[in-house]
Amino acid sequence: MKNNDNQVAVFIDFENIELSARDKLTSEAEIDWSTVLETAVDFGRVVVRRAYADWANFRASQRALQRLGVDLVYVASKRGKNAADIKIVIDAMEMLIGEQTNISHVMLVSGDGDFTELVHRLRARGKFVIGLGVSGATAEYLINACDQFIYYDSLGGDSARSEQEPALAEAGPVAFDLSEARQLLRRALRLYNEEEWISGGKLKEAMLRLNPAFSERNYNYDSFKAFLAGQSDLVALKFVEPGGHLEVQMVTELETKAAGQAPEALLDRYLKLLVQERVRMTPTEHRPTIILKFYNICQEGRGRSLVELKEELHAYFEETAPNVKWQYVNEAIHQLFHTYCFEFDHDDSQYPPDTRLWDKAVSPVKEIRTGRDLLDKCDRGLLQMIGRRLGSTADIDREVAARLLYGSVTGERMLDHVGQLIDQVAGTNGPSGGGR
Repeated sequence: MKNNDNQVAVFIDFENIELSARDKLTSEAEIDWSTVLETAVDFGRVVVRRAYADWANFRASQRALQRLGVDLVYVASKRGKNAADIKIVIDAMEMLIGEQTNISHVMLVSGDGDFTELVHRLRARGKFVIGLGVSGATAEYLINACDQFIYYDSLGGDSARSEQEPALAEAGPVAFDLSEARQLLRRALRLYNEEEWISGGKLKEAMLRLNPAFSERNYNYDSFKAFLAGQSDLVALKFVEPGGHLEVQMVTELETKAAGQAPEALLDRYLKLLVQERVRMTPTEHRPTIILKFYNICQEGRGRSLVELKEELHAYFEETAPNVKWQYVNEAIHQLFHTYCFEFDHDDSQYPPDTRLWDKAVSPVKEIRTGRDLLDKCDRGLLQMIGRRLGSTADIDREVAARLLYGSVTGERMLDHVGQLIDQVAGTNGPSGGGR
């Protein structure tokens, strides 16, 4: 990616990024600014390095930044919390019309959504904009506005994915979801002829256009080549001489079956079967977290409607983990509804005439006593729908079912758990409990 003809300007919203790291990583977290600037160097020659803050409040950080050649721009905090933001916007816009119009790339180190309009302006003027922020503390609309977005916590390999199965984890935001990256890879591949070999660089550019926040480092891969090699059920790789140029091709369904791997076609089939049952689903590692958190919110908000609980759930993730999209939350609630996980208030006298079902007070059915109970009941209900459409629950593939329910397969324990759910469904003749 590095091109020495590129001229890079780095603007650092210092307080935003420091506080985000301490809030979302650890309370003692300190930003490694040398790593941030090394990341900027990957895009070209860094000609502008500016950090904005009331430096009277951050004296300990000044010397480290100055040693790295960063220009410290003082912004008095008494002018308001947005003073640094305003100064960054002014400097960036002056750069567009001033002597530094040769700047080709702008790196904005911040997670503040207020910079979204600035990013739009910079891109409209032909600048390639890179955002850098902390996962879970960055506005989704800022991420999507950038040409490329890098999560600070993915730099240096500190964000290794947990080996613990998502289905067995406690409720809490999942930072990086490999299933999302795999879906993104499939979408990018489908932009080209399936029989065509395409360059690795061209494929990654397509993935970044679809999702600026994609980076193989988010998933603990050292390189894009290593990421692709880890998805051998989706892609075939070859190296073309001279120079060992990497080329990629989508793996066909026949090749996948011959390799004894769970075919993507089977996952797609399960998803289509669920659509026939009026259930839409995006395989994601966030799903268990969403459902476990929803149970907690239900316990705290007894007597509230399903609409109110869903809005609170969405607000929680919007605040704590913006990478958990509204779509995932909405789909999870519908999955719970269609698998008979809820008991609605039957006393119509408590509501105005024509009150919608989802606007009535709701609670989990009596058999559900924990968040894990809620997750398992929903999982069994979805598997039962698939089994009914297939003609036999025994025909469900454990590995594909795990990817459907939990976004990825992280170990034999997860497969055993899915097998137990399938066995439980096979021993029943229909959905249990109240619901709709």
